[in-house]
Amino acid sequence: MTKCLIFDLDGTLIRLPIRYEILQKNLQNFFHTEENLSPLIPSIINQAKNNQNVIDDAFKIVCNEELIAIESLEEIEGLHDVIKYVTSKNYTISLVTMQCKRSLNIILKKLNLEEKFSSILTRDDYPDRFLQIQKTCESLNLIPSDVTMIGDRLHDINSANQANCKSILVNRDDIDSKKLIELVNIL
Repeated sequence: MTKCLIFDLDGTLIRLPIRYEILQKNLQNFFHTEENLSPLIPSIINQAKNNQNVIDDAFKIVCNEELIAIESLEEIEGLHDVIKYVTSKNYTISLVTMQCKRSLNIILKKLNLEEKFSSILTRDDYPDRFLQIQKTCESLNLIPSDVTMIGDRLHDINSANQANCKSILVNRDDIDSKKLIELVNIL
């Protein structure tokens, strides 16, 4: 039985219109490369050769673009209805994101969601989705089979499966998935 829902942020609860072309160019200049840095976070770590100072500097570049994107963020339809519903059913809700803490705090304040999540992990904590899910389970003292990850990417689903959690794919038009608002009928 699911006791905890772990939500991804961008693409699941909101749309954050990051200017990826500009971000790519800034990171390519930073790393002195013409390589396409995709997937973004693992590529940054790889380019930095696991040097934490270099990773931190590259992540600052990403964070700056996230802060710009916040001005145009969009709520996914049903965001507040779903959060209200799951809290009324006494689910523990958590949040994992590949955004930086600084931008996340602004986003949560803008959406009036600052106090809704029992656990929040950003890329500043763990730049790996599997670890974010695993550490959320550990911090809340939950067994993975009692946890459901809700995300918009197959990577979210695969990471949840790897952590032995359940998962629900939302907001994807290209493959079979649910809309966020449909969670009230599923849970």
